[in-house]
Amino acid sequence: MNTTVAGRTLPGLAADYAGARAESYAQSIPWYAWTSVLATACISAGLYWDISWHLSIGRDTFWTPAHLLIQFGAVLGGGAAATLIFSKTFFTPGAAAKESSVRVLGFWGPLGAFLSAWGAAAMLISAPFDNWWHNNYGLDVKIISPPHQLLGVGIESISFGGIILIAGYMNRADGALRRRLSLLLLTIGGCVTVNSMVGRLQFTDRALMHSALMYLWLAIGPPFVLEAVARPTGLKWARTIVAAFYTVVFTLGVWIFPLFAAEPKLGPVYQRITHMVPLGFPILLLA
Repeated sequence: MNTTVAGRTLPGLAADYAGARAESYAQSIPWYAWTSVLATACISAGLYWDISWHLSIGRDTFWTPAHLLIQFGAVLGGGAAATLIFSKTFFTPGAAAKESSVRVLGFWGPLGAFLSAWGAAAMLISAPFDNWWHNNYGLDVKIISPPHQLLGVGIESISFGGIILIAGYMNRADGALRRRLSLLLLTIGGCVTVNSMVGRLQFTDRALMHSALMYLWLAIGPPFVLEAVARPTGLKWARTIVAAFYTVVFTLGVWIFPLFAAEPKLGPVYQRITHMVPLGFPILLLA
């Protein structure tokens, strides 16, 4: 039996294969999956840039490009989540709104959307909180501080909200669409791994490599991220792909950031700095 696909007449099995392939590619990745990945990627790049900025220049103002990139990720992730929730609640018929949704305070939407929206709110609140903290307690050089922890919780909520959104849609897809969503899930998992390792910089310094503290912090968090994004995909070498993503990002940082000039604006400075300081060679999660 002949079948016409895209204006061409194909016989037998070739027609069946081409038809199935065309139907599979007709299904597109949902827009909120792309916004989740983009928001998490902006946050990851902004976090790396921000720590390097503090190491090289200091905390001169909130309105640095790195801070703005992080908060752009919050606005993008939170805005997409709010759009999804409001569309489910106000513009979707009752039965359809309840499908693959949960109800929170009278609103309907995917669980991942609620997590992302809450995380965006926490991130935006952390900005004035951080300014207030510095104005009252002075500038600090620590990653672990109350406003930074609120920021970190918000980042994790946006990131895992995106993971849950993509994984939920992936579980209802099949064929080529499922494979593309699996790769997207590994990409956002790589960004989350970067965020997780940036948050552990204070405890993974070279000076701590002979202490149990560093390995304790590495054992809490990163393995969970690797497993959480790798297991749903069912892809071979999924955990290695996520670890390789983190390795590539940190390696590119080592190569690229020193190409840009920078000098400290805050003292005391015990070592002359003439360029942006990268965050060091990546921990060998690949091993």
